[in-house]
Amino acid sequence: MTDSSRASPKRGEVELRPVNQMSVADWQRFHRYFKDREIAKLNGASPIFLPLWLFKRILLGEEKSGQRIGYAIYVAQSFIGSVEFYDFNEPPRQAVLGILIGEKALWGQGYGTVAVKLALELIFETRKFERVTLQTLDHNARARGSFERVGFQLTGFAGAGKQRFAHYQITKAQWLALNNTQPQP
Repeated sequence: MTDSSRASPKRGEVELRPVNQMSVADWQRFHRYFKDREIAKLNGASPIFLPLWLFKRILLGEEKSGQRIGYAIYVAQSFIGSVEFYDFNEPPRQAVLGILIGEKALWGQGYGTVAVKLALELIFETRKFERVTLQTLDHNARARGSFERVGFQLTGFAGAGKQRFAHYQITKAQWLALNNTQPQP
């Protein structure tokens, strides 16, 4: 979905904006994050080798086709990463969450946790999704702690060695209960 009128929620210094509102400089920075070996390793992936134009075209194409709902994360008006939903399943209305904080100097400062909270608020309170899942490397303690602080529950592990993943989920009912929010009709 590329509707540029989508809400841009904000909490403190952290703001989410639809990815189609990113500037050229933000796209260049985003592309660098995906080429970074350390960031890729934390995601259990390899760095990308796509040129910027193709990287942007693929992500915006997935947004436009409805395969992905992505938000750019800004802190004090500066782009620092993204949070997105993909692999939608109907029914049950389920999506997978992915997040990337590319600014290493900002790791461990809680910005990812706030961004995930804002994204869950959007997916559960403005859309009809009932469950969000994710996976992260078992040894990525910083990410796991962040997800658990938001309310995600560990559901199991898959893989082995350096590629062992911890799987998490949170339901809309759990989210609403944790945030004292009433379901919207």
